[in-house]
Amino acid sequence: MNWRSPCFSHIPSCQPKILLRVTWTVGLAALCFVCTLARTAEARPPGQAAPAQERPPQQYLNAQPGVEYVGDEACGACHPSEFESFKRTGMGRSVAIPSPDELRALAKPVIILRKQLSRSYSVYARDGKMFQEESERDAKGNVVYSETHEIAYTVGAGDVGKSYLVAKGDALFVSPVSYYTRLRGWDLSPGYNQGIFRGFTRRVVDLCVDCHTGLPLLAPDSHNRFQQPPFRFLTVGCERCHGPGAIHVEQRKQGAPLTGPLDFSIVNPDRLRPEVRDDVCAQCHFAGDARVLQPGKNYLDFRPGTPLGDVVDIFSVPPTIKGTRFVALDQFEQLRMSRCWTASKGRLGCITCHDPHVQLHGDKAADYFRERCLNCHPADTCRGPIPKRQATSPPDNCTFCHMPKRAIENIGHSSLTDHRILRTPSEIPAVLQGGASAPPIDLILDTKSSGSRDTQLDLRNLALAYSQIAARYPELAERGLAILEQAAAALPNDAEVQSSYGLIFSVARPREKERAAQALQKAIDLGSKSAEVRTQLARLLLQKGEVTASMELYQQSILMEPYYTPPYLELARIFSTLNDRKSALELLDRALKIDPGNDAARQDRLKVAATPEKNP
Repeated sequence: MNWRSPCFSHIPSCQPKILLRVTWTVGLAALCFVCTLARTAEARPPGQAAPAQERPPQQYLNAQPGVEYVGDEACGACHPSEFESFKRTGMGRSVAIPSPDELRALAKPVIILRKQLSRSYSVYARDGKMFQEESERDAKGNVVYSETHEIAYTVGAGDVGKSYLVAKGDALFVSPVSYYTRLRGWDLSPGYNQGIFRGFTRRVVDLCVDCHTGLPLLAPDSHNRFQQPPFRFLTVGCERCHGPGAIHVEQRKQGAPLTGPLDFSIVNPDRLRPEVRDDVCAQCHFAGDARVLQPGKNYLDFRPGTPLGDVVDIFSVPPTIKGTRFVALDQFEQLRMSRCWTASKGRLGCITCHDPHVQLHGDKAADYFRERCLNCHPADTCRGPIPKRQATSPPDNCTFCHMPKRAIENIGHSSLTDHRILRTPSEIPAVLQGGASAPPIDLILDTKSSGSRDTQLDLRNLALAYSQIAARYPELAERGLAILEQAAAALPNDAEVQSSYGLIFSVARPREKERAAQALQKAIDLGSKSAEVRTQLARLLLQKGEVTASMELYQQSILMEPYYTPPYLELARIFSTLNDRKSALELLDRALKIDPGNDAARQDRLKVAATPEKNP
């Protein structure tokens, strides 16, 4: 399972370099409300850094593969206060079924009009259920199409806002309308106003399912299709941070004696080595600029107490290129720019200041975090004028000056806390100042693994990371293409490398389509299950006149990903060219059934329907 998949069906004809920059798309471009997770409090004495655990993380019995998850209720039986408190935090309310309160708030339907998109949206409650509708009208006011879905799940605790999921068969998609707490009202979901996403077509696996839910259950060999029910546990739970609990529960039931001062049947993040401790939080709170799963891994393979790099490599763009962009889930990067983190030599971590079991608000939160700051910074060292300090609410609110809220670039009506911990709001962190000591223009690997790094694996992951970021950072595009070419040559048997190489090379080097086709075919031969790979190869073969092979690939794409519409449209055009109106109309009707707002499918259908049938 991967968060990002390039899609080329919308790319117009243009110069190669522009194509390269446009095509390298990132599915994580506009996150939903994952940043609503913890604004939390503490469990240890004020400001105390997490004690280092000298024993190797492998000694935690539940960090091994195959240990069963038991669910939060099993934890709550022995830890009721932590359980009840956690369930009131953002993580404990990460996903929900629409509540009676939400339904009552929709007694009067919400209507949103967007003339620039030629769309209108409504949110309403009916018969104890929540619905969202998207529709379009023509210049005369006639309905062009209307698509309505019941809301299956609410995503987010509401601290910043809520997004919503709908089900289409066994697949889940993000809805186009979200609730924003700052507005106390509704607006289009992130990325919809800009036209990055539209309708009910944004796949949930490209966004939030791994981190917002307890344990997603994907169907085998699928990218966005789920078993029923789709989640074993609905919300983020205790085991996300402490690891699967089966061994711990069994040992405690049996009264098994501890073999030392620590209980190694369950992970306590507070007792881990700093880098492994931080990985527990980073699994969801550090998106990075690119994430590349290790071969054969998925995100649910991660176990607290083990290095996150054993499952996924997270890469960041150098700060000198990235600048001061504020996006959701970059708190880790910001913290590492801070003097506090540098001076602590890594001892400072998320749980130095945050306790995931508790979430404080208002003055209580400000007072709590001030205590954390004063543990290392006595009050008399503050250079701020006393009148200014007393004017904050509450007075002497350290975070108000040194960690202010800033707008998030990729989520409207939202903000996050600046974790760079600046002396003054105008201070420029050292890593952004450049100069002779500026880092090289290359991606930064932020995760560590348990063993020594393999050179070829490093090349693979770096190449795949570049394929994810170049659309946002065109100054890295040429470097990325060179790395991807090198990886494709060095790793001829890696299906994901060949897929990325073929997809990108087919557009970045349009005169060398044969090389791209060979890479895409190789990816399929190596076992790629990607509908996008088959669709792009079908396009290349069609350009060569290989119609039968192209049609077969389109059909395979449809079987693999029934809700991915480009192969429907492109195969329908082939049938239309072959004067098979019936097959063309059938495919276009199927596309419009799963995506009624698809303008291209609708226009194609009108053209095919208006074409006179020809006698064979």
